[in-house]
Amino acid sequence: MHLFSKLNNRNRSKRLTVTSVLLLALAVATPVLQAQDWDQIYGRDKVHDPTGAWLITAGNQQFSLITFQRGGTVVEDFQGESAFDPASVNPPTRPGDIQTSPQHGVWQKTGWKTFAATLVAIQAENDAKNFISKFFPFDKLQLTGRLSESGDGMDVTFFVTFFDAAGNKIGEGGSVNFKGVRVPLDILPHSADTLPVPVISLTPAAP
Repeated sequence: MHLFSKLNNRNRSKRLTVTSVLLLALAVATPVLQAQDWDQIYGRDKVHDPTGAWLITAGNQQFSLITFQRGGTVVEDFQGESAFDPASVNPPTRPGDIQTSPQHGVWQKTGWKTFAATLVAIQAENDAKNFISKFFPFDKLQLTGRLSESGDGMDVTFFVTFFDAAGNKIGEGGSVNFKGVRVPLDILPHSADTLPVPVISLTPAAP
């Protein structure tokens, strides 16, 4: 009986030691995980996930807002998107009042900090006098993007294609490079005096 008592005591001591080590490891790991939780909204994913709202620009004080939603959908609103630019259609035409819907689409990650999306908008020629709206082309925007090191900025390239009502390609608008910054959460009563705006560094023309 004395031998069994020694064995039981030894096993009990081992179990207590293992339990103590596990509890100590959890106590140490918890603060580390909290320290890595860099953003209250996006957590550790912010540095490699574009989910959220962004202000983007290609320069010349022309802006748009784009929101990447969890689940893979994306929406965008361009500044002045209801204004018609006859040079944007091939061949150029000049109807009266062209309005463009917000862009809607889908997105997915293509790498640790890279992503891609496809969005579609509907253009329509509005005849206010006769209260009718006639279809103009579909706009398809394809974009590829890369997040900055911090995850608060992005570089994006858009490529635009136009389609008729039957889905046939009728022209291209080419590609444009954009810069973007996240729309920050600003909780009242605090209100920041500045808004983060993407900065475009213009490369001087070669002599």
